[in-house]
Amino acid sequence: MAAAALGTRLHRFRTAPSVLALLWYLSLGPLVIAVSIVLGIWRELPWMLWAEVPVGGIIGIVAVAFLAWSCSSFLDLHERGVVVGRSLLGGAPREMLFTEIHPASLRVFSSIDDIRPFRGTSRMISSDWNLAPGADLAVTFVGPDRRTGLGPIPRPPQPGRGIVIFSTPQAQVLAEQLRRGLEAAGCPAHLARWSQQFGVQKIRGIGGRTHAQIPGMHVDWHP
Repeated sequence: MAAAALGTRLHRFRTAPSVLALLWYLSLGPLVIAVSIVLGIWRELPWMLWAEVPVGGIIGIVAVAFLAWSCSSFLDLHERGVVVGRSLLGGAPREMLFTEIHPASLRVFSSIDDIRPFRGTSRMISSDWNLAPGADLAVTFVGPDRRTGLGPIPRPPQPGRGIVIFSTPQAQVLAEQLRRGLEAAGCPAHLARWSQQFGVQKIRGIGGRTHAQIPGMHVDWHP
């Protein structure tokens, strides 16, 4: 059903972390081990020379797994729609036709990593967002409710539960391809390209305070 409705896949976009975020996550495990060794020698606590090695190893494995999970996100551009998902622990991908995307919601943002809220001492990534740590550019738009599947009747765009946030260094290219797809699906050109006037918008602030800047992030959004 999905293959017939969406047509041939034309291109795959992927998320990518920043260099600094990549180095930070990869260094967490070795950093814990190194600090433990230094403290063990300084405080003359021999147990710290070996007890923290497995702890550092576990932290390193978790950090690498998190990187792999967040960077496994993809957005497939098809002839008549898109598929958004993760190839690692992502569940069923979201499939939507161009006719199910709200053209006025399409935006390109920079500093998109700043939308991540703090939980305790760490920055969290929602499983509903397709972000890589430290990402800069992203495309956002409103599609149908993520809890619904592709069917014979087009679904209406649903603010809140239909928001798509996809970070990629090729965000501007992706946005242009989406506008072309909207036009090809019958959306008038002046509506499909209306959001082009905003260019690349910079996220202001950090965490939950930034969410109102993204069209369709809240359920009460309307253009």
